[in-house]
Amino acid sequence: MKLTQVVAIILALVVVAAVAYFLGTMSQPQQTTTTAQPPTSPTISAPKKITFYTWWAGLERFAIDAVIGNFTKKTGIQVEKTAVPGGAGVNAKFAILALMQAGSPPAAFQVHCGPEMLSYIYVAPKGEASFVELSQVAKEIDMTTQASDVLSACSLNGKVYALPVNIHRANLIFINKQVLEKLGGSVPKTLEDLVALCSKASSAGVPCMLQAGADQFTILHLWEQVFLAVAGPQKFIMFMYGTLPPDDPSLRQATETFLSLAKTFPANWPALDWTGAVADLVAGKGLAHVDGDWVVGLIYNVYPQTKMCPYTAVTPDCNIIVAPFPGTQGIYNLVIDSVAVPAGGPTTDLGIQFVKFFAGPEGQSIFNPLKGSIAVYKNIDPSIYPTSIQRWEVEEYRGAKAYVFSLTHGALFSDVWQTLMQQSIVLVQTGRSDLWYDTLAKALGTERSLWKDTWYMGAPGKPFGGYNPPWVK
Repeated sequence: MKLTQVVAIILALVVVAAVAYFLGTMSQPQQTTTTAQPPTSPTISAPKKITFYTWWAGLERFAIDAVIGNFTKKTGIQVEKTAVPGGAGVNAKFAILALMQAGSPPAAFQVHCGPEMLSYIYVAPKGEASFVELSQVAKEIDMTTQASDVLSACSLNGKVYALPVNIHRANLIFINKQVLEKLGGSVPKTLEDLVALCSKASSAGVPCMLQAGADQFTILHLWEQVFLAVAGPQKFIMFMYGTLPPDDPSLRQATETFLSLAKTFPANWPALDWTGAVADLVAGKGLAHVDGDWVVGLIYNVYPQTKMCPYTAVTPDCNIIVAPFPGTQGIYNLVIDSVAVPAGGPTTDLGIQFVKFFAGPEGQSIFNPLKGSIAVYKNIDPSIYPTSIQRWEVEEYRGAKAYVFSLTHGALFSDVWQTLMQQSIVLVQTGRSDLWYDTLAKALGTERSLWKDTWYMGAPGKPFGGYNPPWVK
């Protein structure tokens, strides 16, 4: 079946589901008053069941189910999870928007902050007015004081349309300690260290970088971390806005280093997905894997006999060493899951209650230990986390000198993101850096145009990452 036919079928099913849902609500018996009652407006009981759209359907389901169970126990409100297949909610957006158009939106839905939330605003029936502005809720749950950096990444022109429920960190390298010792190497601190270590691994016939081509994202993810190490935080944020000149030397330097690392991928890299790459790392089939800290959750749940340790506290029985990607020490590359609430729906008020609980300290203390991520609140005791890596990451987060928003995981508009993922695979396969530079130039131009000279992350006078795009005066 052709891709266009698959997409058409998905969209048709989404529309049918939305219409069925809408017609179903219209067919419900309406409450009426009797003639014996005074002529006052009827009292309609608030619904006690809400719908939450999410893509947490794998290992993450244990974490979200725990949140929902505790929320229901506390409030009596039932929460029905609805999952639409498609990476990071790509297809769910069509379903949500169809329901909003029909006047029967879900109470809440999962979304990444920043450009992804903007993509909803651009096409929603009433633009930004289609969503609840959650700044007051953020104040009520103390997020404005205890998570200002993350809240800044979730603010658009000073307004908050999606509240963060966790933080993942993107700029991490996972190293098999036994393989490292056999090579006689040490944890790399700079890009030069990493390139030299990979050269040593290749000479020994050991794949150095276990990256995965089947689901594409870990290839772009590696390029992103190399670029962050070369360019630094401000140019990294400029890339997000499309204001970095396409001939900036950092792009060329990062790509050349990336290509040297790509030569050390295993022969089967096109067939690997990220979970397979992690499995090979645990089995000692290669030296290192660059990814986000969702790898911590995977190893903790699937490979319980595998001990992880931060590079600052390596023990003799450690199997996997976790460290900042070389050259990005002191930078926290944020991946943020968040929740938004459609405005004006029959369950909007209950959706606000759910988000207030989920994004608050209680909900995040339930969710994050199971998810493998950490809470956004800097005053939550690190002892709640089951792994030493999560506790170490809390220290790293609190002591970070700079915060950026991952290009591979939320900071780019979807068309740019998909193009870069696909072309990063082509770059590794062909080595055609000239084609890649052309792709980067087009991506930067598209990013610049999609911000529409209007939007920015952060608040007036307090831009995210300390960088104001040129259209903000």
